[in-house]
Amino acid sequence: MTVSVDVSVTKLEHLINRAGDMKVLPSVARKVMEMVERDDVSGSQLAEVISKDQALSAHLLKAANSALFGLPREITTALMAVNVLGFKNTRDMTIMAATRGVYKRFGITEKMLWTHSISAAIGAKTIASRYAPFVRDDAFICGLLHDVGKVILNNECPDLFAQVMMRTYNEGETSIRAESTVLGYTHTEVGAAITAKWNYPKVISTIILQHHRDEEARPPIEDPASLKVLACVDLANTGCKVSEGV
Repeated sequence: MTVSVDVSVTKLEHLINRAGDMKVLPSVARKVMEMVERDDVSGSQLAEVISKDQALSAHLLKAANSALFGLPREITTALMAVNVLGFKNTRDMTIMAATRGVYKRFGITEKMLWTHSISAAIGAKTIASRYAPFVRDDAFICGLLHDVGKVILNNECPDLFAQVMMRTYNEGETSIRAESTVLGYTHTEVGAAITAKWNYPKVISTIILQHHRDEEARPPIEDPASLKVLACVDLANTGCKVSEGV
């Protein structure tokens, strides 16, 4: 079978230029992230911002009304949802909802990528909450985005990424080796470059780039907090792979 190759993504810089202008976090999601970190923001102020995005509001209402909370009455407003979820959960769910928008389609491959990312995010946050509580928020975000490079590859060059998936799942190659063979670059390089172009915090790009490297191959990370985040994401990522049988 002949697989068509899109010349616009055969080089890493071409891929970054093509996909880098994607608006992953809409303005409302960015505003929510900023507001949650402030001490002078009320629940009503946060709810007012959330209400401007119908899709986000619906997502948070669904979460607040889920069996997880088991409330006796229906949650019908953004303010009620914020009060039930709390600021931190509201922020995390906002990031998840916005990140879900990166996917251009949602079939079997996309579901696998999404499930792994969510599991790694929750796992990294859980590990951090136990051993390094002060980095649990960064651990969650980095866990959620650690494989965003795979999403970009699947979006922009699905035929080539399908070859990578076949080599990984059918032939037992690591994703890094398969990507290097098929594409000449890896999802870690793509993810790090893309998030840097999106002006995300440097810790995110650092963890994305290094989460597959062994200790000998990793450039030194001077920031102790970033090292803890990397450790949490590494452990969560490995645990997810074991449970997935990869």
